[in-house]
Amino acid sequence: MASEMSDWTPAVAADELIDGKARRTQAFGIGVLVVKNGDQVLAVANRCTHQGAPLDRGVTNVPDATVTCPAHGSVFSLEDGRVRRGPATQPIQAFDARVNGGMVELRPRA
Repeated sequence: MASEMSDWTPAVAADELIDGKARRTQAFGIGVLVVKNGDQVLAVANRCTHQGAPLDRGVTNVPDATVTCPAHGSVFSLEDGRVRRGPATQPIQAFDARVNGGMVELRPRA
């Protein structure tokens, strides 16, 4: 049976995550940035919507739940993908994330 986009998709082993450190992985045919924050796992698309820079090369601020683009300084929420500071004007895609059987699983938000 083919997987639906709403299904949970394994993305990375939970024990590969280090608290507060961004980890790039692949899911749904795109790069995804996954960050562990205590018991919470946050996941967003890994490309800045301004000019496509890889966000895993930027600065992750776990207390504020943000990632800063390394190219032009746009700041995105790791919780919902919204732009907190430009020059980007479009949000990045956010994913629901959970740990199940030792794997971080993701699904796109509706």
